[in-house]
Amino acid sequence: MKKILLFLILILILSCSKQDINKTPDEIQTLNIYAVDVFLNDDFYENIIPIFTDLFKCEVKVTKFPNALSMLDKAILEKDSTNIDILFGIDNTLLFKAEQESLFLQYEPNNLYNIHDYLIFDKEHRINPVCYSYIAFNYNSYRISDPPSTFGEMQDGKFKDQIIMLDPRTSSIGRAMLFWSVAAFGRNGYGHFWRSIKENVFSIYDNQDDAYNAFLAGEAPMIIGIETTPIYHIQHDNTDKYKSTIPKEGGFKFILGVGILRSTQQEYLARKFVDFLLSKDFQKMITEEMWMKPANKKINLPVDYEILTQITNDYTKEISTRQTKWQYGVWIEKWKRIMLK
Repeated sequence: MKKILLFLILILILSCSKQDINKTPDEIQTLNIYAVDVFLNDDFYENIIPIFTDLFKCEVKVTKFPNALSMLDKAILEKDSTNIDILFGIDNTLLFKAEQESLFLQYEPNNLYNIHDYLIFDKEHRINPVCYSYIAFNYNSYRISDPPSTFGEMQDGKFKDQIIMLDPRTSSIGRAMLFWSVAAFGRNGYGHFWRSIKENVFSIYDNQDDAYNAFLAGEAPMIIGIETTPIYHIQHDNTDKYKSTIPKEGGFKFILGVGILRSTQQEYLARKFVDFLLSKDFQKMITEEMWMKPANKKINLPVDYEILTQITNDYTKEISTRQTKWQYGVWIEKWKRIMLK
């Protein structure tokens, strides 16, 4: 019943795009999508794609990638010979790289007015936000009863070998953590922060899945991640032992987006798919399928989300695309010198 109702509502929403360019063709068309794996939900695309294909009588082929950088690099490598139409899962830490390659079409979705202004990280609307969460330190409350509430406390020796980190060269979460440190401490101070927590880092992983499996296995009681992950455990494992903490100095948003490639041969369907992702009915699924916050401001968060910390200072916009374009390599090299010796 829920899917039938969703289907009918989406027909109304998606059939009134203000930027339709052609009539839907009679023959069955195929939309090809590169997409990142959805953390903690291997069935995400199998659950949501049929809703779109039923609606538009089309086929959708999804090629999944373990991280956004490998997906973007593949799209860049193939950009003159690809049949891919959409990239889903490009995050705000990679806008600078996407801009350099001029990969995406500009598109303002028909429901853009419902999207939180503070989530629009690409003012040219080549990549539109779908969902977000603040970067946080998740921890096992059975092992850590007094988690660090500031960046200063995180440097305390009592947390020696207790933090799992992600590599910013391969992980979007790791890259967001690096950006967060630069925003919070400045270009002259972020190196000191990393030096001061180095002894507290248990291990640095290339990807989120391996890192989180190590965390769940109890190898270390704290891990860099997103604030909403503990809600997954509340909903699926019926436990609240996993919690998140965000330093009081301020937070940093991790925003996932979607972009239409310039090379698309299915621009009509691609635009409709972006509209679909931003529609109110799809956005309602995000809290229980992706365990992030929806970009659509019309969505009320479920009760479980009331545990989240209210952020009073946001560092996200302290890092501009222009700054990242020129400084990213410098930040990475300094991080490597400090953390990988």
